[in-house]
Amino acid sequence: MNILISLVLNLFILYYGIIALIAALQQVRRQWQILVSKFSQPRGKKSHSYRNDPRNRYLQADLLTLLKGDVPAAKRLLIQQRRKKPGQTDNWYLEKVIHDLERDRR
Repeated sequence: MNILISLVLNLFILYYGIIALIAALQQVRRQWQILVSKFSQPRGKKSHSYRNDPRNRYLQADLLTLLKGDVPAAKRLLIQQRRKKPGQTDNWYLEKVIHDLERDRR
């Protein structure tokens, strides 16, 4: 009889231990999700409109026309502007580079 009582008590302890472990893991998972969501949120007004914005395609074509098809130079100028003024939209960077090139040619 003492063995049976001891076995039942051990099973209860094991059961509540597993329940506590599951609750702790759920809490860790929630905290992890909060942490990941903080770092995965976009910062500023960054966009990916260059993939589907027709206006952006025209701006890209204008930039390449101004640079006589020099794609590495266009990329370099866009990267430079992104470093100078982070958080702007892709259209803004294209317009800024085009404006600067046109201004410098006058």
